[in-house]
Amino acid sequence: MTVRGDLPAQTTTFIGRRAVLADAEVLLGRARLVTLVGAGGIGKTRIAEEIGRAMARTSAFQHGVREVRLADLKDPALLARTVAAELRIIDNSQDSGLGRLVESLYDKNLLLVLDHCEHLLDAVRHLVHHLVRDCEGLRILTTSREPLGVYGEHLLRVPPMSDEDSAELFLERAGQGVTPRVSGSPLAIELVAARPDEALADDMTLEQVLDWTAERCTDEERQLWATLSVLPADFDLAAAEAVAGTDVLEPLSALVRASIVVAATSPVTGHTRYRMLGSVSEFGARLLVDTNEPLRRHALHYSTFVDEAARSWFSPDEVVWLGRVREEWPNIRAAVTCALKTTELAETGATMAMNVQRTRFTSVAGLLGQAWDLLAMAREVITEAPLRTSLLAHCAFVAQARGDMAAAIALIAEARALPRSPITDLNLVFAEATHLFFVEGSPDCVPLYAHVVELCRQYASPGDTYFAELMHAMATCFLLDAEAADKATTRLAEHDDVHWSHAWALWHEGLYELLHGDPAQVHPLAVEALRIQLALGDTWGPAFSLWLLACACAELGAFDRAARLLGALRSQERVTRISLSTMRPFHKLLERTDRTVRRALGDDYPIITTLGADLRQEQAMEFALEPVPLSERRPAKPALPGGLSRQEFTIAGLVAEGLTSRQIGARLFISPRTADRHVVNIRVKLGLPNRMALAAWHRSATGEA
Repeated sequence: MTVRGDLPAQTTTFIGRRAVLADAEVLLGRARLVTLVGAGGIGKTRIAEEIGRAMARTSAFQHGVREVRLADLKDPALLARTVAAELRIIDNSQDSGLGRLVESLYDKNLLLVLDHCEHLLDAVRHLVHHLVRDCEGLRILTTSREPLGVYGEHLLRVPPMSDEDSAELFLERAGQGVTPRVSGSPLAIELVAARPDEALADDMTLEQVLDWTAERCTDEERQLWATLSVLPADFDLAAAEAVAGTDVLEPLSALVRASIVVAATSPVTGHTRYRMLGSVSEFGARLLVDTNEPLRRHALHYSTFVDEAARSWFSPDEVVWLGRVREEWPNIRAAVTCALKTTELAETGATMAMNVQRTRFTSVAGLLGQAWDLLAMAREVITEAPLRTSLLAHCAFVAQARGDMAAAIALIAEARALPRSPITDLNLVFAEATHLFFVEGSPDCVPLYAHVVELCRQYASPGDTYFAELMHAMATCFLLDAEAADKATTRLAEHDDVHWSHAWALWHEGLYELLHGDPAQVHPLAVEALRIQLALGDTWGPAFSLWLLACACAELGAFDRAARLLGALRSQERVTRISLSTMRPFHKLLERTDRTVRRALGDDYPIITTLGADLRQEQAMEFALEPVPLSERRPAKPALPGGLSRQEFTIAGLVAEGLTSRQIGARLFISPRTADRHVVNIRVKLGLPNRMALAAWHRSATGEA
């Protein structure tokens, strides 16, 4: 959170209000909470932005100025998660998101601007109270039509523009004409300035100007104005046409010229996006006879959009798709909620909630908390199989990803008792395999993942298929022998035109080298994987890359670096709510790495890990991307006798101890059958006739004979 500010770019000149700006800056110098209070259309948003820009130019706030617009938010329960998402705070938590906000902001010296609070007063009061109480370096500037009523709030009333400033604004926007008297409302002046040649009565209020503007629209324009008022956030032309049910380009362009709709260019697609200001939208809503049909069309439009995103993101266009889903996220979230509350659209809403997760957007963006909220809402509505079976399985995987294995087990158990179809079988078997992999560390998950891959190839998208292949390869690498792991790892490298999958292929190649090959090869592979993940803005993958880098540095003998990475990893786990301790194979290797580093560093271990944990996010990533100097590395280990891998040599040692295949399996968390196969493969490699000969060979190789 070191960005100086994320305020919208200035597209028009800011005029007047110098006294208000000066008073606000003085107040923010001594008050923790300042609210700009005034009527709709009086210019509170623009003043707040100007105050933010002025503050960002100073050194008053080390961590900058951040603005969150709340006009589009209808559900107060989503307030904390929405603010967290706008601040790009990772929110994979199980609570409402307030805990994550406090945790992220408590040590920040930041000005937070919350715009348009009047329709969420109770929720904003609760949020602001906790932020002001728990985050000492935080100052908050809010805009509202009425005071929040929070202890310590300082009010600054925004008056109408002076006659002189009103005239300047009108001439700036209209470029001609006689300045009308319209109550000093900047919005009213903007609307009138769009029609400078038309007669206007003196001293009109904003409401009267809106009436006057509507009278001068055609029937088609008025109807579109009314229909677009149902849209919960900014939108593109396709959404406008879907909601209005007709070709809208001409009337929409007329509304833009009339300042009823504001147009801007999307930084993601380069296409035009549109929005209506709050007072304009509220007026349009009063013109609308029936909201149900436009809302239904909105939900269906975004259902189609999310379905296409789920099918298409796994492509060279993945960055654009991730950007588009983020841009449309308020619309998607509102569409899911609306559909789930509409009986005939409930199944559509549940499918949307699952498809959102299939795009991988919520995990990449750190919004698993919001994904869970939508899936939980769908679970309350959908009671019949097979859709409920799929829904439960999706919820189980999200719970597993967040480390809540107890919740996942209960969801899987409920799903098992319900009827299934091939597609629900796919989702459920995937969750069951993940339980066997993460919780039990059992190789029995490998054939289940292989079954899921086959089902995906028949019934799912390429992205779903790749994700199943990734989990299959990961489990194979951890739980089976080198030959099987090599085959699975090689298959992952086939999709290097997709950045996300290319990063995971590199990561997995590093995992293979760590477990079955040459540990010296791991570090550059993990670094490149991390570099791609950071370029994508991925908040999920870097924790796994830090894990791999810490293990690799320990193998290289770079113990100081490994300790710092272990500390950084613990911070990353806390921030992302990814708990590697709940993923048995990862945790087992991490424990071994931790023991190795702890033994090597002795009393310095806690000091160095704390230094790593104290690194800011960007500092930790910069450190992780650094090459390991030769001076930090210990000499390479000599090759193991007989050309055996580390795991094979370990198994040979267990045979020499007299352990049976069942006992070896229990010790190494593999099945007795897999252990027996390993023993046979080792004997074949060494040319030995039986286990007794293998035991004798190991004792000789280790000097124990």
